[in-house]
Amino acid sequence: MSPEGTAHPASVATGEVPGGRISWEVDYRRLVLIIRLCGGVTDDDLSNGVPEIWHRHPEVLDCATLVDARELTGEGKYGWRGLRDVSSAWKRFAMGRDAGTRVAIVLRDTLLTKLARAVSFDYPGSVFRIFFSVEDAEDWLGMR
Repeated sequence: MSPEGTAHPASVATGEVPGGRISWEVDYRRLVLIIRLCGGVTDDDLSNGVPEIWHRHPEVLDCATLVDARELTGEGKYGWRGLRDVSSAWKRFAMGRDAGTRVAIVLRDTLLTKLARAVSFDYPGSVFRIFFSVEDAEDWLGMR
């Protein structure tokens, strides 16, 4: 549904942040936002790109989120600044309306697990889980 309560003309909306390191898909039928991170994502990519998704698609507040970070590399040297900027922007956007929202983060290896767990504390209204397969994440989110 759109913010006005009307059905969306398309069942899926897609987009990409300039540079192509962050892309997204909003599946209105399954109520899931899928964010894909690939290559050398930077703090600026995170700080500017991820909140742009919410501003273009404010209805994602009603969606579960799958973050596919399997193709993420360390080349962009993203860090706490970018992650904190995203969490601050989310708090301003959600204004506490995200209670119980599920967020699945899919990683390629265990090196980013601690970072992903630490980030989850910045989203007290959401339930985070970390996965190493998209299929397991989709099952947990009820997508399959």
